[in-house]
Amino acid sequence: MSLRHALVVDDSRSARVALKKLLEEHQLQVSLASSGEEALEFLARESVDVVFMDHTMPGMDGLEAVTAIKSNPETATIPVMMYTTREGEVYVGQARALGAVGVMPKNVQPHQLFEMLASLGLVKDRRGQPRAEDDNDDSIDQELDRQAMGISLQNVVSRILEDQHMTLRSDILRSQRTFAKQVAKEIVLEQARAEEHDDPNVDRGRSRLGSVFSAMVIVVMAVLVFLTWQFKSQRDVALAELDNRVQTQTAIQDTALDDLQAAVQLTEASVDTMRATAISALSWSLNRETHTAWNEPAFNEQLVDTTVELMGYLDELGFAGAISLASHLGQFCLVTDQQGQYQLAPAEMSALDCDHIGHPLESSTRVSDRLSVSFARLYQDYGESEPVNLELDALSASESLDVVAYPSSSASAGEWNHAARLNNRVEIRLRAD
Repeated sequence: MSLRHALVVDDSRSARVALKKLLEEHQLQVSLASSGEEALEFLARESVDVVFMDHTMPGMDGLEAVTAIKSNPETATIPVMMYTTREGEVYVGQARALGAVGVMPKNVQPHQLFEMLASLGLVKDRRGQPRAEDDNDDSIDQELDRQAMGISLQNVVSRILEDQHMTLRSDILRSQRTFAKQVAKEIVLEQARAEEHDDPNVDRGRSRLGSVFSAMVIVVMAVLVFLTWQFKSQRDVALAELDNRVQTQTAIQDTALDDLQAAVQLTEASVDTMRATAISALSWSLNRETHTAWNEPAFNEQLVDTTVELMGYLDELGFAGAISLASHLGQFCLVTDQQGQYQLAPAEMSALDCDHIGHPLESSTRVSDRLSVSFARLYQDYGESEPVNLELDALSASESLDVVAYPSSSASAGEWNHAARLNNRVEIRLRAD
């Protein structure tokens, strides 16, 4: 059975990804759209079973998008659930008046989402049904399949033997009836001939006829014994042949199953190797452009987009673990202004004339001192999410590792600060569970 299809419309990537994960836990196929216009373009191409619509979006907002969906005869029957932080009876009434089936909060609880999906007929309540307890279910299923195959072959054997038995029995009965009819016919004809001629030797003929009848009965019994022996012999041969076929088929199935398991293991190993290579290459490419200016937060808005996109890739790769972000400090050539604040030294000045070589945050290892507002919001949403969580580390100047060497002290401040900026960076590391 094909998966139910849901469309999530939200201008916030983090909100889209969060709801996508919740819906996929209920075996729904999920597509994403970042605006009302993009959602309408998507629905013009593909059909879905439900739409989750954010209220506040740039351009066409959620209520306008709902109105457009319900005005189109081709999409009017699609249930639309408003997915928003808005509350109040007025808003709920407005959303329902425009055609939405209801309003769902963005901090929806799993049981609330399940009840909503069940009310739309998109999931079934499986409470009370048995579920697998551990990973041994695969081997149990294989054993059950093998037993089922054996039972099926036994049923085939039984049906074949029953058919042969019925055929032989019918042949025996048919032979008996034919033979008895012939004997009776001979007796009647012999009696009629004797009575017609009134032969004095009739008594003797009748005595001879009785002897013939007795002999015929003996022959019939012998035939019955022979047919019974033949039936048993054929049955034994059929049983032996079918037992041999069952053993051969079982051996073939065992060999095929072993080959299949070996192929699956080889495929899984290849997939794991490819996944590890892809993750390693991804980590290398991300660390090429993560340096920041001396007076900018290490965990800034640019890193928000990079992290969210990285989490999406890792989710597609089936990665489970942590994204570790470590802030390294560069050693900048700084001068003090009239207010006593550090400033970046002029590029043409000699590095020997710097008032201070270091970083303004070198005495602090608190993560909060290096967070931008947007990254703090991202960390709050995904810091401990599953299966990929975020780990932040603010390293001190002594713990920071340089990726480029600093020039000699006779270099200009511009050359020195160029190296410092490259060393003032965030290192992205992936740690698999």
